[in-house]
Amino acid sequence: MKYKVDFHAHTKYSDGASTPEELINVAVREGVKAIALTDHDTIMGLEETSLLAKANNIEFLNGIEISSLYKDGRLVHILGLGIDPSNEEFLEAYNEMRETRDEGVKYILASIKEQGLDINIEDLRKKAHGKYLDRYNIFRYMSENNLGNSSDEIWHKYLDPIPYRDKELIKTEDAIRIIKAAGGLSFVAHYNKRIGFEGLTKEDMEVEFKYLIDLGLDGVERYYPTFLKEDYDFLDYLINKYDLMISGGTDYHGKNRPEVELGSGTDNNLDIPYEVYTNILDKLK
Repeated sequence: MKYKVDFHAHTKYSDGASTPEELINVAVREGVKAIALTDHDTIMGLEETSLLAKANNIEFLNGIEISSLYKDGRLVHILGLGIDPSNEEFLEAYNEMRETRDEGVKYILASIKEQGLDINIEDLRKKAHGKYLDRYNIFRYMSENNLGNSSDEIWHKYLDPIPYRDKELIKTEDAIRIIKAAGGLSFVAHYNKRIGFEGLTKEDMEVEFKYLIDLGLDGVERYYPTFLKEDYDFLDYLINKYDLMISGGTDYHGKNRPEVELGSGTDNNLDIPYEVYTNILDKLK
């Protein structure tokens, strides 16, 4: 029997539209056998989602997608799969990032107010998951209150132009380090996006990958809904040359990205082999 797997999915704990229960219900409906929750810069949904997955006979990996600070201010998203979210070294860096982002929310709201949107920080805290706020809380508030025409507009018009402050981002080197400390595997997500290495030549991208591999990077997200043949060809070249691990996922956001289906991508353009999961498990052991 052929199983679907998906190691890149988001819930309402970051910028997805689904609750953990809704995510697992979709996984059941779509026949997804193994899944990882990789919410942006938060581990808040892991315990709940893990329990729901187990109750529905779905294999589960603890994950996170870290928006990491790379060279020259570039952001590179690093997926951590199979992490132990209680690891002390991981939590030290994670909590510093969360605390700093919470402190910075008032500056983000002041910037948004200059564009004509007045959001009360206490309204955000009433709906917060956990004690820390970040720009994902602002995104959810704006989305739920129709303060933008689309998810993309909310990010591109209001949130993305506001720079991250010092310590609001974990450096890429540290992201790889703390994922490894937490017993997990690190993968570069959607390498060719703006939050990746967009704009570089393939030769320059290889230089950057080599740098990350030397830091301990385990692999690349080889399966992704927007990849073209040339993207797969380049990734396969890197995978073979540097003996990289493979991950893959749909970057599922539920109704916030309705064209993407969990486990199968856009118009069934993803077919992630189950062996990707078993290879990850073998490496984690």
